[in-house]
Amino acid sequence: MQSKKFLVVGTAGHIDHGKTSLIRALTGIDTDRWEEEKRRGMTIDLGFAHLQLPSGVSAGIVDVPGHEKFIKNMLAGAHGLDVVLFIVAADEGIMPQTKEHLTVCQSLGTKKGIVVLTKKDLVDEDWLELVKEEVKEFSRGTFLEGAPIVTVSSKTGEGIDELIKELDRIAIETEPKESGGILRLPVDRSFTVKGFGTVITGTLLSGKVKVGDEVEILPPGKRVKVRGIQVHGEKVEEAVAGQRTALNLSDVKKEEITRGDLIATPGYLKPTNMVDVLVELSKDAEVIVTSGFKLHFHHLTSESEGELFLIDKDELLPGEKALAQIRLKDEVVPVYGDRFVIRNYSPATVIGGGKILDPLPHRKFRRRLREEFKEKLEKIIGGSLKERVLAHLRLKEPITTKELIQLLNLKPEEADKTVETLLSEGLVVKAGQEIYTREKLEEIKKRVLELLDRTHSETPIAEGLTLQEIKSKLKESKELIEMAVRELLKESKIEENQGFLRIRGFEPREEGVYKELVPKVEALICKGEFTPPSVKEIGKLVGTGEEKVNTIASYLVRRKGYHRIGELLISPESFNRIREILKRHFSKKETLSVGEFKDYLGVSRKFAIPLLEYLDSLGLTQRRESERVKGERL
Repeated sequence: MQSKKFLVVGTAGHIDHGKTSLIRALTGIDTDRWEEEKRRGMTIDLGFAHLQLPSGVSAGIVDVPGHEKFIKNMLAGAHGLDVVLFIVAADEGIMPQTKEHLTVCQSLGTKKGIVVLTKKDLVDEDWLELVKEEVKEFSRGTFLEGAPIVTVSSKTGEGIDELIKELDRIAIETEPKESGGILRLPVDRSFTVKGFGTVITGTLLSGKVKVGDEVEILPPGKRVKVRGIQVHGEKVEEAVAGQRTALNLSDVKKEEITRGDLIATPGYLKPTNMVDVLVELSKDAEVIVTSGFKLHFHHLTSESEGELFLIDKDELLPGEKALAQIRLKDEVVPVYGDRFVIRNYSPATVIGGGKILDPLPHRKFRRRLREEFKEKLEKIIGGSLKERVLAHLRLKEPITTKELIQLLNLKPEEADKTVETLLSEGLVVKAGQEIYTREKLEEIKKRVLELLDRTHSETPIAEGLTLQEIKSKLKESKELIEMAVRELLKESKIEENQGFLRIRGFEPREEGVYKELVPKVEALICKGEFTPPSVKEIGKLVGTGEEKVNTIASYLVRRKGYHRIGELLISPESFNRIREILKRHFSKKETLSVGEFKDYLGVSRKFAIPLLEYLDSLGLTQRRESERVKGERL
């Protein structure tokens, strides 16, 4: 747990209710950065300021636009807030964007807020009390229910000290953010600074970043180095979770990184254009949602058009919740538990939001898969960490430990510990870097046994299958098949003989079609003696395929002492005759020529040369220039 606290404060409220003026009164900083904003007298994009609170907590303040035309800019700044200054002008009270901004904050899971009644100097006390009552009624059932209400005048400064005290009280109560976990920094601005290059800004959601670190820009997947870091305009060597941060990045152009991108620890997070969610429609939404509903999806600083498909309902009414899948036009980079906001496609009003349950769904939702999706998502919502891991695994195994970080919003060390626990309890297995359920391994073991049993039945003269042949036929993870074979060997259900795997106790035998084929093949080989027909020719002569003849050839070599020389087979009797011929020859002469060997066997050079090379390989002869001498094993 980091020792220093950093509070992220956001503003919300209707246009011209005094958000920017309030921030200026609090901090002395004008958050209207653009000329257009100053000319029009309203905030059209995000503005940022900072405030050192009396307790020593550093507060970063995000000023968001209130105008309905710029609601998507507001949404880009509304994530990751510790506390919201919910602003209502005392002379106007609750207005349309007041309601919309409350829906946004509620949908994003905001926990703490202070209602700030601005423009106190424009109304009398009686009117102020009426507005307070209106606000209390308006906030009932939301995170603002029971929140402190502070009345201020940004013009005279009245109430500003009281507001600072309330902010400080919340800051003291707020637990410091955990700077562990992987880096996640959503980009809300990207620009070029002369002499430095590309700079991005955002609120650091998790982890930490140091000067010199390599980071990944997602969704593009580009990796870059951090050249410099600033927090509230000051150069620092490291930024941690909770801080408003500016990063100077190397080897990337301003155009290559935009609002909506994410700066992350390399190699952990995957982009997606599909998420499974728990969605809640605002009670003020003037729509009824059915599957295929078109919408605008806002996650962190990103926005994308998409379609919503209901999983556990046929329609969703205002104020209701449902499980759903949202398919997007553009990629986003979500993590389990992230909040999002949805807007109607047209008119683009805020209609609700929710929580991401599965950031990497294994497939598109279809009505026939309703029960499968419901079961998975219900376990993710209500299950223990163990049950949530298994729910993911059973549908999209294998999963790597790194993927669990995104699927369950874990720190790397938490993911490692979770996997170790599941391994020790025998609920999962790990093959290479991939994690599978124990049931999956048992399924592979069963398939290996069935494959060997079928091989023994269909080809009873075969020794079995090599590990490579099993991998080729099963088309599963090679590491998982190897693990299954090791366990089956350990359990004595299979055995290995000269590189072949077989059911324990199995012995090759001449059965079925092979009962007739083997004697026919042997007869042809024996008849040919030193010039037998090739494997291909044997196939034609006995009326069967080359594959079957090759199987028979392997059987004859392994079980009956035949010798295979390329495409030729020599019987044990014929081979013994060759051995005797060689012994007699070398008892009289030291060398053997090819011509002499041909004459002894009565064969052409076509047969003599491969035979001599085979004899060389066995150590029965040894080549010396163009002749042979007696080998060590003769």
